[in-house]
Amino acid sequence: MGIINTILGTPLGFMINLAYDLTGNYGVAIILFAVVVRLLLFPLIVIAHNNSIRFLRLQPELEKVKRRYADDKERLGEEQYLIFKKGRYSPLMGIVPLLLQLVIIVGVMQVLLNPPPVDLMFLGLDLGDVPSIASPSIALLVPLLSGLAATVFCLVQNAISPATLTQSRTTNLGMTIFIVVLSVYLGLMLPVGVGIYWIMGNLLGIIVVLVLNVTLSPKKLAPEAMAHIESNRKSPEELRKLRESKERIRQREKVDIKRFKEAKKQLVFYALSSGQYKYYKNIIEYLLENCDTKIHYLTNDEKDAIFKMGNPKIIPYFVSQKKSISLMLKLDTDVLVTTVPDFQSYHMKRSIVRDDIEYIYIQHTIASVHMTLREKALDYFDTIFCVGAHQVAELRRREQLAGLPQRRLVKAGYGVYDQLAESYKTLSNNSNNGKPKVLIAPSWQADNILDLCIDDMLESLLGNGYDIVVRPHPQYIRFFPERMNTLVERYSDYTDVGGELAFELDFAGNDSIFTSDILITDWSNIAFEFSYCTLNPSLFINTPIKVMNPNYEQYNLEVLDISLRDKVGISVDLDEISNLSNSVAKLLGERGNYREQIAAVVDEYLYYPGRNGEAGGKYISRVLVDKCENATPYSNS
Repeated sequence: MGIINTILGTPLGFMINLAYDLTGNYGVAIILFAVVVRLLLFPLIVIAHNNSIRFLRLQPELEKVKRRYADDKERLGEEQYLIFKKGRYSPLMGIVPLLLQLVIIVGVMQVLLNPPPVDLMFLGLDLGDVPSIASPSIALLVPLLSGLAATVFCLVQNAISPATLTQSRTTNLGMTIFIVVLSVYLGLMLPVGVGIYWIMGNLLGIIVVLVLNVTLSPKKLAPEAMAHIESNRKSPEELRKLRESKERIRQREKVDIKRFKEAKKQLVFYALSSGQYKYYKNIIEYLLENCDTKIHYLTNDEKDAIFKMGNPKIIPYFVSQKKSISLMLKLDTDVLVTTVPDFQSYHMKRSIVRDDIEYIYIQHTIASVHMTLREKALDYFDTIFCVGAHQVAELRRREQLAGLPQRRLVKAGYGVYDQLAESYKTLSNNSNNGKPKVLIAPSWQADNILDLCIDDMLESLLGNGYDIVVRPHPQYIRFFPERMNTLVERYSDYTDVGGELAFELDFAGNDSIFTSDILITDWSNIAFEFSYCTLNPSLFINTPIKVMNPNYEQYNLEVLDISLRDKVGISVDLDEISNLSNSVAKLLGERGNYREQIAAVVDEYLYYPGRNGEAGGKYISRVLVDKCENATPYSNS
């Protein structure tokens, strides 16, 4: 404590004593000292205030990346860091003034624990006295006033300070409780003089917040962000319903976790969302017909369509992604099947309860994986279902480069293709006899065509005799509804009944895919699914490519996402968008020439067209053969 007193107590004591010499009253000296401290800290508070306004301005961009990388915490952190750097925002700047005040309080405490030989009485209070609940006195007013001043300060700050406007009400309430409790605690545990200093600091803090709100108003300096915050504020009734909904989901999750833990499981499918069922569909249907083993289906989506199937052989469970981490760590089953990569590399880990679980990965891309997935994404799976020979080559090359043991690579084909192809065959009218139909179906990755060039594309295409359908990615609508609504509103004049433009926002069916003559996309795999299925060509816009594995060139293998673009259609650079209509017309004119070429691509790059369920189902049946007596052992390299 001697060192602290020397470093803090001595200089602060000198300042308070100087104030005492000027005022002749130690209580007034402490108040004057608090004012001086606040004035000295004011430039730093202004810097912190401006820093918070920068953060306000960054909110729209931050919300975009939060939505886009909601399931990729590492990438989210990287993107946020880049945004902060670009916007010159420092996450630590906001707490610097508070930390300095706490340091000063320690110094003031040292002064009053070793008071100078002067009169310490102020308004009937002994400034060196420590309030005590055991011995009640007027000194107990100090912690009460300290808590009250802190409460008022927090309420004012929460209402108008840019540092709190971007935080949830729950977060602000938590901080308010913390600061009020801290203020009362300091008032009870430290000399009365320290409490008076803290009360004065909070009162002066209220004045500072009000002054800054007028002189450096967030509404004037960050109007768009403030308007966005205001429009998204929830009413008390909405907050009540939200709390009730969260509680219902929490209770449901609690029940399902208990059921999942208690169930005797042989086979578990794991999905992040309802949309992932399509990758499992054919295999599950084969297993339901040919295997007696029950399927335990774990999903992170409380609205997953799996809950409406009502098949007694499928037992669904809803568990949030966060709670799934601990379930996976203690998983007890024979086989886990998933299309979620990065097991063991990130949050989801292999079981520590059993080391003989077979972890099977099902591809959710028809093209290459060595560029579109992280380099270690599939390293810890025992078995990987491959769409075609290209994926086998990529995964074997990964094993060589990383010194990994050989995994079981199953020739499984692609279930989504099989489903689309079957639906296409059974569609009563899969040809468009009217105007040529152009389907625009982008990805939802950063720099997709809806964000970069949709207006230029539509300007080129509209008025040229096409029926145009814009079918955004479901995730785009989920994460960027306001952006989609703005786009639809902007082209409302073209979307009336009989108009040449339509926005398809309901993904219940695939008719737009089957009835289109050409598809336009960026880097979405829907192009290959469309072309493989209909044998019609696709047109690719060369937006910036998303590279998940920066070392993919070391594999010395072609990347189908790139090379197939010229085999199933043509590519157009962004600076050629103004001539997009000519490119579409050229491709439509050569559509007949592409059918045989695309059919050859399907034969070369797709295993077992139409038989994904059988190929994958038989493999799993073989693994579970001791429980599935009706399954026929199946060999698949």
